[in-house]
Amino acid sequence: MPSSPPPTRPAARADDLIADAREALIFPIGERVAGVYEVRSLLGKGGMGQVFEAFDHDLERRVALKTMWPNPSLPSLRHEARALAAFRHPSLVSVHTMGQHSGVEFIVMERIFGVDLVDHLDQRLRGGGSFSLDEVLTVVRAIAEGLAVVHRAGLAHRDVKPDNIMLTADGRVVLMDFGLVLPEFYVASQETAAGSPPYMAPEALSNTTAPGKGHLVDIYGLGVIAYEMLTGQRPYPGRTMTEAIVGQAGAGPIPAVSVRPETPAQLADLVHQMLAIDPSDRPQDTEAVAWQLRAMQEARLRPRRTRRDGDQRPYVLVVEDHEDIARVLAFYVRQAFGDVDVEVAATGEEALAALRERPADVVLLDLHLPRMNGIELGMHMRGERLCPDATLIAVSAGAQRPDRELLHHLGIHHFVHKGSHLKERLVGLLREACPYLIQGG
Repeated sequence: MPSSPPPTRPAARADDLIADAREALIFPIGERVAGVYEVRSLLGKGGMGQVFEAFDHDLERRVALKTMWPNPSLPSLRHEARALAAFRHPSLVSVHTMGQHSGVEFIVMERIFGVDLVDHLDQRLRGGGSFSLDEVLTVVRAIAEGLAVVHRAGLAHRDVKPDNIMLTADGRVVLMDFGLVLPEFYVASQETAAGSPPYMAPEALSNTTAPGKGHLVDIYGLGVIAYEMLTGQRPYPGRTMTEAIVGQAGAGPIPAVSVRPETPAQLADLVHQMLAIDPSDRPQDTEAVAWQLRAMQEARLRPRRTRRDGDQRPYVLVVEDHEDIARVLAFYVRQAFGDVDVEVAATGEEALAALRERPADVVLLDLHLPRMNGIELGMHMRGERLCPDATLIAVSAGAQRPDRELLHHLGIHHFVHKGSHLKERLVGLLREACPYLIQGG
């Protein structure tokens, strides 16, 4: 009998061929890219490309070499390289140069030695532990400060997630992978949504981000990271885009303080705002987020004051020129502390006169005052050393970045925005910052 023919092998599917190709290395180990960078090992890979460790033979140092699969449908690496090359910040990776080798684009970057935040989260969860509040503040603040630099340049990262955050042995917290970075005015022009679903804002998932609002997508992603570090879980379950959309459409996340009761009210409130479904309800710039986180850190480092028996009644000065708002603020102060002395000054001059007469325990300071504004009043208070131990809180409808930096240098470490939920935010901050003033507590 004639022998039967061997079984035919099914034709390879295109997807399988692509998958097989991507198991290969774009640059073989040992290859000297551009005659300078000797490829030593593969550091990481993704759907668009690979990152290698290489040795720079010209400068005799280890570097990271990022490259992409040759594909005309993928964006050029040049945009990422040029965006990163403009920045100098400890929370951002430095770019050394870019080029082409055998028709393949590459970026040469600073080699970061550390462990990504995903691994840190997994280790804590497996060990039954959690991040300390100080660790949460340190990591989230560092990323907020790095993002603030990016946003000031008119760019949005668009993929803020634990995989893209590296923690180094020397204490650096570095935001990595700017492959999705875009100028703010281009964000709304993308044909498809981009990012990692569990960390994507609702407007990013639906691809409806408004022009100039890409930074609010980054703030949402940072809020998810902060929530996850605090509670050990994400605010919404699910990994796919569909699951993320369904989760965000339901009830809001469990408040962080309900999952972790020792979470400071001010931190829980900030994270809640960052996770707002409506981007207009989030903090409107990363500088403000970083400023608040820095104030929380410094407040934790300052020794807690206690009130001794026999001390006179607590005294709070409200500096506000709008009579109705001043009355409301005074009411909130009593809600926070109970029966305390509250005085209102409508101008900076009145405030200085009152403080020279009696040092205050707390000063609520409006920035927009007639004649002498709130910042000038703060300068006078510092120059005269009026109530140097007081807790100073700026309460204002808005403050520009230079104003916030100056307030910080003047010792005004707390800022409360006049707007929705003012009572909850102000009362929570007062009780947290000054528990020794609570009457009967």
